[in-house]
Amino acid sequence: MLEYMATNAAWKGPRPPRFLIYPEDIPTNNKGLPRPIPPDVADQFDTLLDKAVSAMKAGEGPPILDSRIWDALLILRKTGMRAEDVCHLKAPDANGRNGCLDRDSEGYWWIRIDAEDHKMGKDHRIPTKESDGTVDAIRRQVQRIAGVKDHFGKRLLFRHGKGALSYGHLQRALIKLAEHLAHEGGPCKITPHQFRHSIATDMIEMGIDLRTVQEFLGHASLTMTQRYVKVYLSTLKRRYDEYRAKRAEIASTTSAATMISDNLEVMDSSGDADGGWVPGRVGQLYRSPLAGGEGVCDHLPMLDPCPDIPKCSMCTKFKAFKHHLPYWERMVTNIQLSVEALKDNPKFSRSLQRHEKELEHAKHIANTIKEVGFFDGRIHNATSQ
Repeated sequence: MLEYMATNAAWKGPRPPRFLIYPEDIPTNNKGLPRPIPPDVADQFDTLLDKAVSAMKAGEGPPILDSRIWDALLILRKTGMRAEDVCHLKAPDANGRNGCLDRDSEGYWWIRIDAEDHKMGKDHRIPTKESDGTVDAIRRQVQRIAGVKDHFGKRLLFRHGKGALSYGHLQRALIKLAEHLAHEGGPCKITPHQFRHSIATDMIEMGIDLRTVQEFLGHASLTMTQRYVKVYLSTLKRRYDEYRAKRAEIASTTSAATMISDNLEVMDSSGDADGGWVPGRVGQLYRSPLAGGEGVCDHLPMLDPCPDIPKCSMCTKFKAFKHHLPYWERMVTNIQLSVEALKDNPKFSRSLQRHEKELEHAKHIANTIKEVGFFDGRIHNATSQ
């Protein structure tokens, strides 16, 4: 409303001389960490899912839930896609094409989510295998909707006689399933989105690099994916506490310090190549290429997690090398144009100050790379302050 009063010609009342609230004045919404399904509950769910799939393959009705719901939950469990994406999957057209299931020239299967149905407004493809059961689940649902009216004209795969599958249907199904999932002495209610959290956390624990996890989940930025690293760290701490408790019960001549030193290795941080997770190792350095191409982020995920609101180029973990220089030269040019434009409008004095600081820092990075061949946040960010 305040922005409308300050800028819109249709406003006939008193007009503020400048913006009263700037975007940077608005506090961020602190989100909690993702909550994956507890491992013991996931095992129980998988057992029920296997029984349901076996019944459907035998031409029998599955237990507890409708077969259509079981196949939707199977896709959630195996792909980690959003529940809304499952509800909007497309069935093949009259020619058997343009459905949600594709197969490339190498025989690999992909689940298609069109941009109009994706949260981020972009086409998204998720790899899958016939052994996962997702291909069969989609084929079964295609058979179920043969002859079912296309209510919305969008060829929705999970439609039925009265409409189409919704998040509420899946939520109610999982509430019904809660009494069959025991956790900590009672029934466990899970949500459709927790399947997505479980897939992401499992991939991180197995050493899949963050960029691959980001692409698999369809995240808009790497920051969204980094939240799962914190989940992994909390799980790692809990498992280490369990390990310490067990060690206290076992008499051994080998000290815990010797065992840890034999099993932990740290990656060498020298060189300017973009790195990643080393499979089978814990505590190693992870070098994550930043999404915009401005550089890389070095951090020890066990000991030095990324801040909640990272400002990468200002961080001591930030590094940039010669192949990142074109990005910073473009950045200097673009910010300079913004600064010149803002100088002509006194209403944007605060924004001008912020852009001038960004310009100074971008020049500092570009000049440092030109002079010494690299930019290391531990050294050069400290000297610039």
